Amino acid sequence: MKGLLSRALTLATALFQRQALVWDGTCSTGIHMIVARGSTEPDGYGRIGVVAQNASLLIPNSSIATIVYPATFENYFTSYATGASEFEKLVLQYVDACPDSKVALLGYSQGAHAMMDAVCGNSDDGFFVSPEFQKALGSQVIAIVAFGSPDFNKTHPWSAGTSTGAGLFARKNITACEPYAARIRSWCDEGDIYCDLGSDRSVHGSYFANYTLDAAEFIAERFNSSDTVVDVPTTTAPPTTTPTQSGTETTDGTTTETTTDTTTTSTPGSGAGSFNPSWIMILSMAGTLMIWTELL
Repeated sequence: MKGLLSRALTLATALFQRQALVWDGTCSTGIHMIVARGSTEPDGYGRIGVVAQNASLLIPNSSIATIVYPATFENYFTSYATGASEFEKLVLQYVDACPDSKVALLGYSQGAHAMMDAVCGNSDDGFFVSPEFQKALGSQVIAIVAFGSPDFNKTHPWSAGTSTGAGLFARKNITACEPYAARIRSWCDEGDIYCDLGSDRSVHGSYFANYTLDAAEFIAERFNSSDTVVDVPTTTAPPTTTPTQSGTETTDGTTTETTTDTTTTSTPGSGAGSFNPSWIMILSMAGTLMIWTELL
């Protein structure tokens, strides 16, 4: 059954990727997803977008926004720190405009590193999580998904995948994000050169084949179990400082996504509420979706 469902979602995603609808600022009655691509991927969703796209099939009337940041190996720390700042900026803009909406954050590789620094502060202690962002995390950000993040550490309560080790920039301090542990999933598999310090370059690009459906279902489950979200008290933090680390990540062994979409998109359907698996109608439409995909 899960294999058939996965095939149906893949077909629907193939059709979905042909669309380029700009998010118009309307507050989503589904979930609003903010995604960050991996190193060297073109501007736009990157491969992590497929997780958001599948989640949008499970949660009608959802929307997707992308983080605009360099995503380069050169000046890596400046690049991912820019991504972390952009995560905070986009989240605060959205929750200010849409105080009753729910938000999910998604990142792959360097994009995941940027996302986790936005949520937890710098991997060591270079900068902090602002009280405003802590409030958003406590009230509206209900799911956080990372694939292949260099900050991975198997000891973290949100770790997932087959890795039993730690990443290139393993996070030492999780105090700021421990209150949100149930909302976070960070996948890393054994052998990944960035999140596991392994030697198999192919592993870093394998998460989308192995965990896309798991991650999309995690977001949907969090969405449908979070009708009432308890605010987590904010903590006092020192003034912001810039990261003091320096260095460059080594060459990425993965292939890059060819899509250049920088826009956001939403899927049609009924409003938010208790989970209604009416989307399983996609199964009966799989053949039709295949035809549509061929025609578009």
